[in-house]
Amino acid sequence: AADASAEAAAAAAPKPAIARPPVERPFSVASLAVAGGSATHRHRHAESVRLDGVFQKLLARYDDRMDRAPSMRRRLDPRDVLWVEDGVVLLSTGRETTPDAVNVLMREGVRNGELAGVRKLVIVRDVFDRDPKRAVLADWFKLLSDDVCAVLKGVMRSPYRRLVNEYVFVEEKGADSEAAAFRNGAFQLQTHDVDFLKYLRDEGIRVLPVNDEAQLKRVSIADVPVQQSTNHVLMVAPTSFEPNMFAAEDNHFMGRYEPKEGEGVEPLTLQHKVLREFEGLHSRLTSVDQGAGLVCHLFSHEVHHNTPDAVFPNNWFSTHTNLEVDGECTLVLYPMRAPNRRLERRPDFLHRLHSFRRYTHVFDLTRQEQSADPKFLEGTGSLVLDRINRIAYAVESERTDKSLVALWSRAMGYTPCVFSAIDSAGRPIYHTNVMMCVGTSVAVVCMESIPEKAEREMVRHSLESTGHEVVDITRRQMESFCGNVLEVENYYGSPVMVMSTQAHDAFTESQREVLLRNEESLVHADISTIEKVGGGGVRCSIGELF
Repeated sequence: AADASAEAAAAAAPKPAIARPPVERPFSVASLAVAGGSATHRHRHAESVRLDGVFQKLLARYDDRMDRAPSMRRRLDPRDVLWVEDGVVLLSTGRETTPDAVNVLMREGVRNGELAGVRKLVIVRDVFDRDPKRAVLADWFKLLSDDVCAVLKGVMRSPYRRLVNEYVFVEEKGADSEAAAFRNGAFQLQTHDVDFLKYLRDEGIRVLPVNDEAQLKRVSIADVPVQQSTNHVLMVAPTSFEPNMFAAEDNHFMGRYEPKEGEGVEPLTLQHKVLREFEGLHSRLTSVDQGAGLVCHLFSHEVHHNTPDAVFPNNWFSTHTNLEVDGECTLVLYPMRAPNRRLERRPDFLHRLHSFRRYTHVFDLTRQEQSADPKFLEGTGSLVLDRINRIAYAVESERTDKSLVALWSRAMGYTPCVFSAIDSAGRPIYHTNVMMCVGTSVAVVCMESIPEKAEREMVRHSLESTGHEVVDITRRQMESFCGNVLEVENYYGSPVMVMSTQAHDAFTESQREVLLRNEESLVHADISTIEKVGGGGVRCSIGELF
């Protein structure tokens, strides 16, 4: 972890820049090939060819022993065999490779010891399609690295799904030797009939859609772009939600909840109300057919945690791929202004983040909370990130210290764009992400909240010069959380914008048209009580996992 206190004190606050100058990359350690590992395409191909040779000999020997006629022999196409990593093999069955061939491999390969070392077999089953143009795995799927793959859009969007059966090898317990433990063991069905895209995403594999076979053949890890949005998120259900008096000091979006007649006692009603709203949001975000199809790591909190704002997890951490920061996959921990918000960095949350085995570098700024002159920077509430162009937009406030923005930007290889913004009463806006959002090709921003003309022009020029179509919202729309929206990557790898129903309805028709020119869809849910009492919207409710 960087010595944030010393660096922040020495940091001279730079003027917000528009064009990103050359920067010294902060990480000298050679990066992994990708976030999840370093197996090269050449090595993976060589291992796949080797495995195919083993499999073909095994099947031929078995068919010879069974005296099968040529037309009755089990078929295994080499293009359906893919070595993923040590101990993990992916096989596809369908038009060319028959399921009975895989069954023989699992049985005879164990008996003869030829599959020793293989601990997991992932069988991708083409049960419904059998299209001759997509006859084998290599026709529509390519593993670019340990955790990035390319898939034909025609297969991703096809109604004829590919299903996965996952077999895990279980050794015999109490065997005399390791060889005996393997020979007497068996592959046991662990997961069955799971949609292949869902399986990939659940395994933490990024899916890159490609248009056609020619593009699939050409694409390599060098072609994988930096992600502006992600399909994986962390959320916290508001199971112990209540107004946070510490946060109310400078969050002027917060208000008092007034139950309608017949709703009962306020605390109980408030709890039930926000949970029903959150369930609706979670359902919309995770639904493939009716929403975004996100992979969500869902937590809860209890009274003893003393974290009334836990439903807004994006403020205490952020994650970054090595493609984004030119170094190691990075987890950043942020200093929080409200003392009870610091308690949101719970050990079980951190354990889950570390269990992904992705984030090999941790940038810890939390010691700023305990310094003699505390400074704060509240995650992607303070920082609205253009990850593709590495620009960090930040509204200076009590929760967003300018020197920490500079420190963070230097460490992460970003250019800071710091400015002032105020609400309709002339009060500083507490978080940048309530007045703006940056997507892949569209940005939402409340220009009239930026009082200085030079800063308004700076922000607009920065967005437009990086290819963003700008949706300029009013302060009234900002107060309806139109700025607190977030682009995510849907189940099929396309960008969609998620927001509250209040924000969706506050956008004008022409503004929604601009958004839909750049996003596949607008996904919204009613969380009006959370917005009113908690002072945060949908974007605040989502911690992105890159």
